[in-house]
Amino acid sequence: MQAFVSNRQGARWPWLLIAVLVLLGIGRFLAFSAHTPVLGYPNNFDFLRTSGCVGIWNFDAQSEAFHSPAPDRVVAQLHYNDERLWQFCNPTAETIYLSALKLGHSVGDTFPIQHLAYTKLAIVLLAYAALMWALRSMRLRVFLSACFVLLWWDMSTLLYFQSLYPVFSSLFFSLFVVVALLACRLDAYARSPWASLLLAVLTFMLGFSNQQYFYLAIVLAAAFVLFNGRHYRLHSAAMLCAVLVASFCHSYLRPAQSQEFYAGIDRVNRIDTIFYGVLMHSSKPEEAAVSLGLRPECAQMAGINAHVFNHGLKENICPEVASISRLKLLNLAAQQPATIAKTLLAGAEAYQPVYGFFPQLYPHHASELSPGMYASSPSSLMVSAPRGLYLGMVAVMAVLAAAAFVYTLLPRGRQCLWAHAIWLGGLLCFYSIFSSVFGDGLLEVERHAAVFLPGFILLWLGALFGLLDRLRAAR
Repeated sequence: MQAFVSNRQGARWPWLLIAVLVLLGIGRFLAFSAHTPVLGYPNNFDFLRTSGCVGIWNFDAQSEAFHSPAPDRVVAQLHYNDERLWQFCNPTAETIYLSALKLGHSVGDTFPIQHLAYTKLAIVLLAYAALMWALRSMRLRVFLSACFVLLWWDMSTLLYFQSLYPVFSSLFFSLFVVVALLACRLDAYARSPWASLLLAVLTFMLGFSNQQYFYLAIVLAAAFVLFNGRHYRLHSAAMLCAVLVASFCHSYLRPAQSQEFYAGIDRVNRIDTIFYGVLMHSSKPEEAAVSLGLRPECAQMAGINAHVFNHGLKENICPEVASISRLKLLNLAAQQPATIAKTLLAGAEAYQPVYGFFPQLYPHHASELSPGMYASSPSSLMVSAPRGLYLGMVAVMAVLAAAAFVYTLLPRGRQCLWAHAIWLGGLLCFYSIFSSVFGDGLLEVERHAAVFLPGFILLWLGALFGLLDRLRAAR
């Protein structure tokens, strides 16, 4: 199947369609940014990790806590005082957006959080336009534009524009890297050095978004080399270099003063993964504990999360859990594969796009704040669907992705746009849930598994493109 909508000179309707999609996205964004009350995610301690690097802070005159104000509402203003808290600093792509605000503001300025949203939008639109230039297939340009605008359109994504969560970059740049990978697979990506540099930048922005999705950048770079390495050698080298640079940034840009703090966060994540994840879903928790290198009595801690563990409940029963390597999960998978499968399924069941983190503190759901935007968001389908229907949809997605991957390995499927889109979308969904459950446990899966949404959009739009192709071929 050809990857092109039309290559005729003067075929303007695809460009008109793309322009309409982008204008709809801009209109939606402007309505969102002008909404009263201000829409965004409630202030969270994680924001401290970004502001501590840059010196631009959420500012709420009603709050006494300057560095982490108002956890129960969206903070509508930012304040530039150039104060750094290196003990909390965690450099990510989010620090790039926040630092860019310094170009138009002076120390002492207080300004609306919408300035951050406009900065993020400008960078994302620039990346989208550059990728559109690099694509050599009108069909792929239409597909990218549809995926991009649906992701941009979704209210759960829009809320990231007016917050300091670093996962924002993961959402868009995972989509961009996947489409570039797909384009190279179809031999529809520019071969110039500039195009390879663009691919490196997109990969770096994904890898530098946060540590969880740094590993997704590695997975996608490996897939690129496997499928496209022979024909796109310069591009493969560019992607690998970008991954190395992102690794260097994660390893060496974080201040020495913060090492103890982030070591503590890693211990918390291990505790949640083991106790509030795998042991909780094991039918033989004592055997599972031994498989993980723990003492059998550690099994009695199954179902305990790190918050409880660190506040004195049986605190000394299994302190060694904080140092257990997650590679031990491979041993458990060999001995109790059902435990791993049930834990992963629990994560998929717990996931839903979130419109307000920490709902016990956040008084309003986004559907109450802006019902029209909420109802017209793709992710509202997942939120409003009964969980049984949602899990059935996830099962169908898994089958579709597996079948599409097998099909792309066949000679007739190698140039099939929709099949590649389906399995790559499924890969994003699986990675998002898997890395969340086995990286942070089952607490706040909706926050950690944010990249499920671009994967969801890629998969189902790919299926729609495939259906339209079949209907056209049947005429």
